[in-house]
Amino acid sequence: MRIIFILLKRRHLKLVLFILFFLLGVLLHKAVGRLAFPYPFREEIELGAEYAGVDPELVAALIYVESKFDPKARSRKGARGLMQLMPETAFWIGAQKGLALEEADLDRPEINLQLGIGYLGYLFREFNGDRVMVLAAYNAGHEKVKSWLASGAWAGKVDDLHRIPYLETRRYVAKIMRTYYIYRYLYKDQA
Repeated sequence: MRIIFILLKRRHLKLVLFILFFLLGVLLHKAVGRLAFPYPFREEIELGAEYAGVDPELVAALIYVESKFDPKARSRKGARGLMQLMPETAFWIGAQKGLALEEADLDRPEINLQLGIGYLGYLFREFNGDRVMVLAAYNAGHEKVKSWLASGAWAGKVDDLHRIPYLETRRYVAKIMRTYYIYRYLYKDQA
């Protein structure tokens, strides 16, 4: 060992350490990424997403952006739970599914996920599977997005997000799309 250090001069040692850290980073980057972008409730999300015909990594990205996976999260506007459902929307979805709900149910992960993923499935059917329009509708409301499309205010494409009339919705869609690609990269092929 001593001979190795004698042979490596100080500048060579820095290069060897750099290469070592680089290789460790290459080998461990997904593990570190999974610490920064966790996937709790994965089994429930994947089951619900499969049933609703929704990409589970998109659901995970939406939850990460909406609540950071906090089941008790609340927005200033009154949205609740993991998927930040407005009570009116949640009650409407619940009625479609034959569920009698109370507002407190929105804090229960299994209920919130069922309702939120069901709503995403509905939006995917409404917008012919277009992920960008679905995300805009999840944030601004599906009637609002339909009116933007009908009036020509927005064409519904990712390359014209800048034309979405609501700044909050533009940023929301872009942020979830970025987070979605991270979740796909970190978790898509992991069993």
